[in-house]
Amino acid sequence: MSLRTVLVLLILVLVAYAIVQARRAVAARRAARRAAVPAAPERNEPVEDDGDDDEEIDEAGFNYAPRPAVTSAPAAPVAASATAESAAAVAERFKLELELRQLRGDLTRLQSEQTMQRQVIDDLVDSVRTLREQLEANLSGQGVSPEYDEALVFARRGLDAEAIAERCGITVAEAELVRSMTQRGAGQEDA
Repeated sequence: MSLRTVLVLLILVLVAYAIVQARRAVAARRAARRAAVPAAPERNEPVEDDGDDDEEIDEAGFNYAPRPAVTSAPAAPVAASATAESAAAVAERFKLELELRQLRGDLTRLQSEQTMQRQVIDDLVDSVRTLREQLEANLSGQGVSPEYDEALVFARRGLDAEAIAERCGITVAEAELVRSMTQRGAGQEDA
C-alpha cells in the first residue's frame, strides 16, 4: 500500500467516526429535550395527507423556546452567590499575585541600583581623599621657597634636622625651621 492510500483510508475512518459521534450527540439531545418537555395531551385531530409518502418529521425536536430551569428557587441564588464569591476570590488572588510579582521586580531593580550607588560613592570618597592630599601638599608648599620643597618632603616623613640638611644641602638651622613649619602645619590641621 502506498502512503497516499493509507492517508485516504485514515481520512475516511475519521469522517465515519465524526458522523457516528454527531448522530449520538443529536440523539442524546433529543432524548434530553423529550425528558424535559412535559407530555402533551393527545389530540384526536385528523391528520391531513398532503400526498407525500416521505417519513414524518418529528417536530418536537425543533422547539427552541427557552425552558425554565428545573431547580428549586432557593438553591439558585446560593449557587450564584457562591460562584460570584469564588470568582471574586480568584480575581483578588490574581491581583495580589500580580502585585507581588511587580514588587519583587521593583525590589530587584532597587537592589541593583543601590549596589551601583555604593560603588559610585566609594569611588567619590577615594577621589576626594586624593584631591585632599594633593591640596594639602600644594598648601604646605606655598609658604616655602621652591628650593625647600625637597626638605619639606623629608620633614613630613619625619627625618631629623641633621639628615634633612645633609640630603638637601642646607644648613641645620634651615632644616629645623622647615621641620618646625611642617609640625605647626600638622598641628593646625588636627585642630
